[in-house]
Amino acid sequence: MTRKTWLTAFGVATLSLALGGAACSQVPPAPPVAPVVPDAAGAKEAKPVELVVEDQFSRRQDLAAHRGDVVVLVYGDRKGMDSCKELGAKLHVVFHPTAADQTPEKARKAPVVALEGVAAGVRSPDALILPVAAAGNIPGVVKDLIRSQVKKASPEVPVWLDFTGVMEKQFGLRAGEPNIVVFDGVGRLRLKVNGAPDQATTDKLLQTIQNLRAEAAGLNKAP
Repeated sequence: MTRKTWLTAFGVATLSLALGGAACSQVPPAPPVAPVVPDAAGAKEAKPVELVVEDQFSRRQDLAAHRGDVVVLVYGDRKGMDSCKELGAKLHVVFHPTAADQTPEKARKAPVVALEGVAAGVRSPDALILPVAAAGNIPGVVKDLIRSQVKKASPEVPVWLDFTGVMEKQFGLRAGEPNIVVFDGVGRLRLKVNGAPDQATTDKLLQTIQNLRAEAAGLNKAP
């Protein structure tokens, strides 16, 4: 694969995934909190996932740094970047509706929808939709070029870069399509979707994210 191909796929397209949330205004509201968290069986026994990568600034990006919030990683290979961009943008606006039609930086800072039942003045757990470019094992010189291109186009918004294939190894990856993993407020894996979700799966995804936010706030306990 040529350097140009990699730069196009993981520089521009991945950046669009990080910033594309501002363009999606026609999205449903976040679902109400359900009484039971989907896929929560065994949550107490599960251990927090350890996941550390770098971004385009060569800064450490650690899943553990986001404890207390629900983290949704949307990832894909170079052929799946466009569909990842679209899905990530829609998910971000569902939980941050004021991000719609905003500039990238304003969209990123849009507040999350507050949860019912959270006391006034208390922060509601966020739903962090984070993009990951699953580049896999590639030559070092290409890594540097990708970082440089993404840094130039996105001087403020971090893009997680997987240069070791850890996303596919730990969570699986369907080539050419978006892949999603959802982590609860303590970093446990609670939902995984490999491939473009259909409507039923999308509904389950949104409900799971909302319920895990409530769980993180102490409103909806894991079994």
